[in-house]
Amino acid sequence: MGLLNDTYTLLLRELLIFKKNFKVNIIRSMIFPIIFIILLGAFGSTPKNVPVALVNYDNGPASLQFMNLLQSGNSVRVVSSTTQQAAMNLLSEGDVAAVIVIPGGFSRSQIPKPDVYVYLDNSQPQSAVVVNQVVNQASSEMAGRLAAGTAPGSTPNPVPVVSNYAYGAASNYESFVVGGLVIMVAAFGSVFSAGFSVISDRELGNLKAFLTTPINKFAILLSKIGYGTMQSLLSAYIGLAIGIALGATVAAGFIGLLELIWIVFLVGLGFGSLSIALAARSKQLQTYALIGQTIVMPTAFLGGAFVPISLLPPVLQSVSVVNPLTYAVNAVRAVMIKGSLPLGDLVVDSAVLLAFAAVMVAIAFVLFRNTSEQLS
Repeated sequence: MGLLNDTYTLLLRELLIFKKNFKVNIIRSMIFPIIFIILLGAFGSTPKNVPVALVNYDNGPASLQFMNLLQSGNSVRVVSSTTQQAAMNLLSEGDVAAVIVIPGGFSRSQIPKPDVYVYLDNSQPQSAVVVNQVVNQASSEMAGRLAAGTAPGSTPNPVPVVSNYAYGAASNYESFVVGGLVIMVAAFGSVFSAGFSVISDRELGNLKAFLTTPINKFAILLSKIGYGTMQSLLSAYIGLAIGIALGATVAAGFIGLLELIWIVFLVGLGFGSLSIALAARSKQLQTYALIGQTIVMPTAFLGGAFVPISLLPPVLQSVSVVNPLTYAVNAVRAVMIKGSLPLGDLVVDSAVLLAFAAVMVAIAFVLFRNTSEQLS
């Protein structure tokens, strides 16, 4: 009970300090999401090299010509798949933004041609728009080429395109942006609260005073981590509320909000512990702020907070696999855009974030203990 009581008492102290500067803390938590939603909402409306899976059941001259038209620009990058099921698996895993199926008999001379099916992942709204434009443009060019070989005055419609939104049918770009922003502000909220509290207490002499009292030393660490985690939850939900006000949606409803609490909690726990480790080794507040920002921004970028992972270069995609924020961003976007987070994905995402948090807590404990021994 001593550890729990000490942790509660110290955490209550952190919350009282937060309450004293309540207006400043709330305004700070609001400004960051507003700026990023506005900036990212008008950014990158035409991504390049959007990966799409193409299933060609025809393999005739007309289908090959259609494939060449799809790739005539730099808008899409075609990844061939042997079967439609394999292609749909790539789509569900987020490795491609769309699946294009060219049916058998496409190269035969009948008009109209059999339907070309396009399955889109609208959880990446910008990419989905680009794919739709490219496919429809290729269809029009194919129609023009075939019309040139028909009788004068005839206007055939040789390539009908049927589009289906396999995922995120009701999504929008604001939801995509806010899905990544929620995780980014959660990480920032924990880093720029827990670590700042440690450095502030050290500069004011409070930390040394705590270490000379009978208070459990581990309780000091836990209270800082707890404060950072609570700040990350607050920052994330303020960002979510602002995003919803500006047009974002949470497709999973109330259950999705509960899942968001869990994911954001794990992010706050991990990055709050990371901030303690950084603060234990930082002598000045300016140095800590610079290091914290240098870590969080690239980590958020590589986690897909700004652009889909599938649009990153292959080298950066391999780095994203070991980035804990990748799993957090994917989980939040599944809740906000796809409408549900499958149990298997929830288990995997939670396991990765828990492992990251456990490692960060262990590192923070060792470094904080060393700092405590030097002060006491």
